Formats: sequence, structure tokens, C-alpha cells
Amino acid sequence: MLLQNYQFRFSLLYTMMAIVAIGLFATLGTWQTSRAFEKQHLQDEIDKKNSQTGFLMDHKIESLAEKKYLRVEAIGHYDTENEILIDNTVHNGKAGYYVMTPFILKADKTVIMVNRGWVPVGNDRNVLPELSAPTEELHIKGTISPPKSKPPLILAELDTSKKMWLYFDSEKYAEHRHNNLITAVIILLDKDEKHGYIREWPKYDTKVGMHIGYAIQWYVFALIVLVTYIFLNFKKRETSNSESGN
Repeated sequence: MLLQNYQFRFSLLYTMMAIVAIGLFATLGTWQTSRAFEKQHLQDEIDKKNSQTGFLMDHKIESLAEKKYLRVEAIGHYDTENEILIDNTVHNGKAGYYVMTPFILKADKTVIMVNRGWVPVGNDRNVLPELSAPTEELHIKGTISPPKSKPPLILAELDTSKKMWLYFDSEKYAEHRHNNLITAVIILLDKDEKHGYIREWPKYDTKVGMHIGYAIQWYVFALIVLVTYIFLNFKKRETSNSESGN
């Protein structure tokens, strides 16, 4: 292969290194592209559900997990004695807690946790904030949501003996309450509902653009490796004495 005064000289070492690197970067780019498509599908689903009319819940619904991100109205009462606080939540740069209060549905006593909003820690972390909620029957409105996932850096077993939890785990809570009627999803209480605290719920964002950016990054790396490989294997063509004499 000739290109003016240069020729391509095959190098086994450079070729093997290029194949491995390009294959790796292309695979990572393809995976991020696939994730972007998955997240876009999820974002479309969330946007569609958020625009739909809510449903009424006063008893256990078997397919409740499938109703994530839907608007909901629930009838029942709060169980303030078994309320917990979720630690390590931040609002406007300040540390605080999410107030998670069990809501017992009217018809069959199924329990669904209601996130009633954010409260600040205060000056002394050993003193928990004073909270209140009515115990009579209520009609509340909110959005079905999965609970915040377990923080990746927390390796210790969740201590359920205290009122303050590091994260919410529905199975652990069910064991703690000795109640198998706990639902796996929660309700984010509407901002204009009574008996709540600061509720500036973030808009659901599946970060499609982030995955697209990562995909482009990996494909660019693969292209850089290819260009570098070609550059390193092009050598100046040696000229014979007869050619140099002409």
C-alpha cells in the first residue's frame, strides 16, 4: 500500500493492540447507546403516566408496582407511631431527613409509606425534629414512586431499631412491623396537601443525554486508536540508489 513517499507496514503488535482497544471502546459505546434507548423509553413512559388521570386507592392493589409514576388518591389514616426518618437527604445545601409515614388504607389495612417531605436536621443530630400528623381518616393525593435506592457506599446492615434509617427498604420495614401488607412503592405527597413538610420533588430525569455523551466519548476513543494505529504503521518509503540518482 503506497501513499506518495510513504507505505503501510504491517505491525503485529500494533495491530493486536488496536483490535483490542477499538473492540473495547466500540463495545462500551454500543452499550451506552443501548442504555440511552432504554432510558428514553422509560422517560417517555414516565412523561405519559404523569399526564394521565390518577386512580383511587383504598385497598391493596396487586399490580401497584406497575403504577409507578402515576397520580394517586388514597383513603386511610396515618400511623404516626411507626413513622421513620430517612437520613442523608439534602435540600438547598442543608442536611435533613425525609419524613416517611405509614398510611393504612381504609378497606384492608394495607400499608403504603407516604413521603411527607423534608425537614432540617437542626443544631443537634441527637435531637430528632418534632413531627405531627392527624390520625383520623384522610383523603390524600400524591404520586406513586419507587423509594430512593440504597446508597452504594453503605455496606453495613440496616439498623431498623431506631427511628432514623439510612434508606428505606420495604422488606426490612415489613419485618420490623411484623406486617406482610407493606407495599414496595411509596407515595410522594403532593405539594399542596396538608400535613406535610418541604416537598420540592425533583422532576423525573432518566439522563438520556448523559448516556449519549458517554457513547460519543467511547466512539471517539475508538476513532483515535484507529487513526493512531494507521499513523504509526505508515513509514517513509525507502528509495533505491537508481531512484535517488534520477
